Amino acid sequence: MADWYLLAPDEDARALAQAAGAQFRSLNGPADMRAAIDGAALAPDGWATLVKGGYLDIGVPEALGGLGRMIDLVVMLEEAGRSLLTAPLLAAVLASQTQIAAGVHREELRQSPAGFATAEGTVEDGRCFVDRAHVFGGLDAAALTLIVKGPDRAWIAVVDPDTDGVELLERATVIDPSRPVPALRLRGAAAVESRALALDDLERIMASARACLAADLVGTAAGALDAAIAHVLQRKQFGRAIGAFQAVKHQLADAYVSVEKARSLTFGAALSLVPGVPDDIPTRDCLLANAVAAEAAVQVAARFTQLMGAMGVTFEADCHLFLRRAHQSAGLLGAPDDLFMAAARIERREAR
Repeated sequence: MADWYLLAPDEDARALAQAAGAQFRSLNGPADMRAAIDGAALAPDGWATLVKGGYLDIGVPEALGGLGRMIDLVVMLEEAGRSLLTAPLLAAVLASQTQIAAGVHREELRQSPAGFATAEGTVEDGRCFVDRAHVFGGLDAAALTLIVKGPDRAWIAVVDPDTDGVELLERATVIDPSRPVPALRLRGAAAVESRALALDDLERIMASARACLAADLVGTAAGALDAAIAHVLQRKQFGRAIGAFQAVKHQLADAYVSVEKARSLTFGAALSLVPGVPDDIPTRDCLLANAVAAEAAVQVAARFTQLMGAMGVTFEADCHLFLRRAHQSAGLLGAPDDLFMAAARIERREAR
């Protein structure tokens, strides 16, 4: 395990978070979310900003043309979640981290939008057969990274969405249209890259992607908490700011603890993803970080809505944007209860 003092991001990581946060906020995520909910197309400048800023290379090994560490990647993704970034950064990172872990990464694909999905099916002779895959970021992707789970083995496959055998089943995304999750069917679509895995190896391959998703969810929770605090400090009732009332303070204190617990677990998970650490440790830590961050994002966004009072159920309030983002992201890599159970199995195995 990494030295304990490293569990707090160092000065370089904090500087990266500050710079990335400022740039992500300039992309006007809340306004883009509202536009997407109203049916407008997202502006393409967000992706160009990510490429130009080198954000897609962070957390990628130097041998593959990357830079920085996993802790740098998670603090950056937290800022993306906090700003409700709509540019497809998370989908691209989930795809590239999964490819790297599976040994099927292509550097040239990293500079283009990516789709990512987990689905049930098979891969036979390099061809994918999946009845229905909900592909995160799949509408404008240059490549689809699929985790395909069969009855006795799994596969990581990278597929060109324009190849024969890829069929769009459902385009609409109801909860958060700013991060589309279209449904696709693959009828023997040829994979650009693929690798077969034992089912027992799947969680190890997904560990870094889980840490990244956890970071995005922590950012969503932190953004909702920041907005809730700002609201209760300026909203007055009975001649006082409602933040002065003990019942409100208790709710915010609970939300703060949820965010900090999820953040600490996410940082710990990122720091465990280093050479020399037994595989079960980062696998377990990333499962826990993913589960706790998912619960925190949903709970804190809901608490923000409650503290807004009647205004919280109006379209004009920002709280529904955080709630939409939290609910859509929370289950991307599995329900929290299932993740806790998987982590418990690893812990029991280690205890024997």
